[in-house]
Amino acid sequence: MRARPWVALAGMVAAAAIAAGTAAMIFSPSASQSRSTGGHVVRAAERGSGRSASMVITDPYAAGSKLRRVEYHLRDGYTKKVIIPGGAYVAAEDIAICGTAGRHYPDNGFTGTGLPCKPALHAAEVFYHQHTGDRAGRFRPHRNIEVTETCHGHGGYLTFGHIDHGGLLSLEYYWANGEHLTVDLRGNALVDHIELITKGGRLTAVATRHR
Repeated sequence: MRARPWVALAGMVAAAAIAAGTAAMIFSPSASQSRSTGGHVVRAAERGSGRSASMVITDPYAAGSKLRRVEYHLRDGYTKKVIIPGGAYVAAEDIAICGTAGRHYPDNGFTGTGLPCKPALHAAEVFYHQHTGDRAGRFRPHRNIEVTETCHGHGGYLTFGHIDHGGLLSLEYYWANGEHLTVDLRGNALVDHIELITKGGRLTAVATRHR
């Protein structure tokens, strides 16, 4: 009968040990630093002036993952979806002047550069300034139209043809690890260049306007 106080004391020690272990697990630094992927939305900050703009987007939640799809939503209702089969580690996107080199395109107001108008990946960056187009877009009245194109080629630099459908309202990125990022803009700038950063930093988007 006198052994029971010892049993009770042992039980109290065990309970304290379990409680201490639970507390250590809850406040573990490794648990607090873990990141989960999913849907994120960021509003692009804007600076400078001009009708065109370049952007820098940082998304640490996509670190080490391949980009599978991008969607561009334009002011007049036009949406372009670019599919990247197998995915790619994309460092930059250029919405570039394309078409037959030297040929003038009166509907768009530019002269062709020789760059393919369909989406393509390149080993080195290709940049042709998008200095033409109407920020309100071509569809009057507004029309909801979606176009899906498949990307070809290899490399970390994505290009596709000039989108003459007004200012960029938003972009959506889908990475292989499940990350889905939406970037919202004011919709009154012709965005022609986007740099994608997925290593370090915090979730941000900055659009710098230029002429």
